Amino acid sequence: MKRAQREKRARPDERTVPPSETVREDARGIVVPGHNAWKVARAERFRCVQDGEEYFRLVHAAILQAQHSVFILGWDISATVDLLPGSEPRAEPTRLAALLDFVVRRRRGLHCYVLIWNSSPVYALERDPFTKLRFGWGTHRRVHFSFDDEHPLAASHHQKVVVIDDRLAFSGGLDLTGHRWDIPSHPAEHPLRKDAMGRLYTPFHDVQALVEGPVAESLGELARDRWRRSGRRAAVHARPRRDESLWPAVVEADMTDVDVAISRTEPRFRGRPPVHECEKLFFDSIAAARRSIYLENQYFSNPRIADALAARLREPDGPEVVAVGPKECSGWLEEKTMGVLRQVVLVKLIDADLHGRLRLLHAVASREKCVGTFVHSKIMVIDDEFLRIGSANLSSRSMGMDTECDLSVDARGDPRIQAGIARVRDRLVGEHLDASAETVRRAREEHGSLRGATDALSCGEHCLEPIEVDRESAASASQMVLGVADPYEPMDLTRSFDRLLPEIVADDQGSGRIAPGLQLSALLILGVLAWRAREVAQELGISGLEELLLLERQGFGVVVGATTIFALFTLLFVPIEVLVLGAAVLFGPWIGGGIAVVGTIVSALLGYALGRALGPKRVAAVIGARAYALLRELRARGESTVALLRLLHLKSAMSVHLVSGAARVRLREFVRGTALGALPGTLALLILGGLLRRTILHPGFWTATLTIAFAAALAYFLLRRRRSLIERHVGAATQEQEGRARFG
Repeated sequence: MKRAQREKRARPDERTVPPSETVREDARGIVVPGHNAWKVARAERFRCVQDGEEYFRLVHAAILQAQHSVFILGWDISATVDLLPGSEPRAEPTRLAALLDFVVRRRRGLHCYVLIWNSSPVYALERDPFTKLRFGWGTHRRVHFSFDDEHPLAASHHQKVVVIDDRLAFSGGLDLTGHRWDIPSHPAEHPLRKDAMGRLYTPFHDVQALVEGPVAESLGELARDRWRRSGRRAAVHARPRRDESLWPAVVEADMTDVDVAISRTEPRFRGRPPVHECEKLFFDSIAAARRSIYLENQYFSNPRIADALAARLREPDGPEVVAVGPKECSGWLEEKTMGVLRQVVLVKLIDADLHGRLRLLHAVASREKCVGTFVHSKIMVIDDEFLRIGSANLSSRSMGMDTECDLSVDARGDPRIQAGIARVRDRLVGEHLDASAETVRRAREEHGSLRGATDALSCGEHCLEPIEVDRESAASASQMVLGVADPYEPMDLTRSFDRLLPEIVADDQGSGRIAPGLQLSALLILGVLAWRAREVAQELGISGLEELLLLERQGFGVVVGATTIFALFTLLFVPIEVLVLGAAVLFGPWIGGGIAVVGTIVSALLGYALGRALGPKRVAAVIGARAYALLRELRARGESTVALLRLLHLKSAMSVHLVSGAARVRLREFVRGTALGALPGTLALLILGGLLRRTILHPGFWTATLTIAFAAALAYFLLRRRRSLIERHVGAATQEQEGRARFG
């Protein structure tokens, strides 16, 4: 039986067996290349870099030594982040973009590649809007910068990797951006701990692994692969590995001459199979634990990993579990989504703790001032045998949705490596307790366990306290929240539209630039027409907005011209809602409604015919392969698909028309779907336009109040309707995905 289980675990093409059934022998270790790790390579030196001050300082020094290549992969980045805040003036720049520009100008042949996730609009207010400008145009041409959106809908690139000359590398949870810098003592207030706006932020804890040697070359291979997949045309060639050491002289390695495993998460995308190495390594590590499991993680929402830990806690002689995380999630939205999911997991673990071996803790920077340390790190230590540092959260999306990269060291019974792993863990725990690694070690020996040491040492100003658990919040969590807030894998929102839309192979390089160009052209044409109308009005002696709103009196020709302009600008990807509202304001709801209906029909038929003529590949070139893929995510049949796309307004109406034509949806179904999807919104906008027109022509308190009230009600209804549609289709897909995951 045990032999069969070991053979099953060694097969890389199968999902990990439940942790309670996994069997491990010390001689084999936890890491199995091809199963829970991509590669295992030698690190001549290895260090756990604690917190942003040390990380930023070491990255600055490493970039200055680069001769051939610098690769930076990240979830976020800031061109203006100061890597050495508060330092004395020096010849070398300390801000990131300026530093990269400096080193490539100083050293011929050096290329820097910066590849960052092309983030969701949800994070727009948290990011520097001028990042592309500062990296792309504000630096030398050998500083290559790009946003990476080569991932499924709603996924992200979460790998945080820096590679210098394929010789030195960093990987972990820290991005080179704002709101990350801090020192290990985490004082409640620090004058240098400021965001981009100059505002002070609370203590922040995170960790990176620093490695030198062949493992850095493997991380360089990973970075090059990401760069090529993103479709960038810059040549990225491996350089001969440098023989001299790049290891900073002032930094002591935690371990030397150790094998380091690289584990990844990659979602299925563009025909590439998914990679679940990070998830498998979590399961195998939990199953291998004998005495203790130490965790640091920002999120804890994965129910499968929670089940694995709960099973070990129920065992009479199982390991203790000490988990450190933030007191609460960052921001109201996260607290109502990921925070609720975390409560579900914490309740499950507490209920499974039959033998008192569980500690769920958050870091406190100042007990007196009630200031906590936000824990952003992703750490796992099993006994004294296994150390893991990475980017993968204990969330579902980190197991199958986002790209992740974790590094781990497996002692395999080697006392030298076991001692190094124990030192790293004790230093990490000591940071939260304002104690040295030696103090933590002595406390562990005195009390016989890690949880005993944390209990004994959590008595000062800087300490670890239990996380408060809200059982009511956990009980109210729904599977809908789980599936939408923390999906395990890319979701097929509906199931049958894929049969309608053929697969395409489109080069994203330059794709999708036609539609924005047409929109810009439309704006220029509108500007010219507006200027020309002003000149004509001056020549005819017409003045005032009231005269402009009486255009219908100018005769049938004006109405025909307006209808033609309506259809033309719809073809140029101008949002049809804007055109409908404008027609109602200028011509009134009746004549404007006729213009809107006729213009919509004409533009829809022309767009459909154009889509059929162009075909899928050329349509992707017009609206962008990513936009085309987004529309493909909503899968249904015929008219219901067209109606749903129109109601959700994922792209402009013209995009829906082109895709429907390229997909060869039947014309009858296309017309019905367009009518079903466009009619409700068009009628509402015509009423709103009529009210706006009346407010302009006959201003008054009640007219204005009615207009504002109707506009607010319309916005509320549309948002609710759109939300219900998304939830309905996402919910159905979530159940299907969970079933597939459960039954393989």
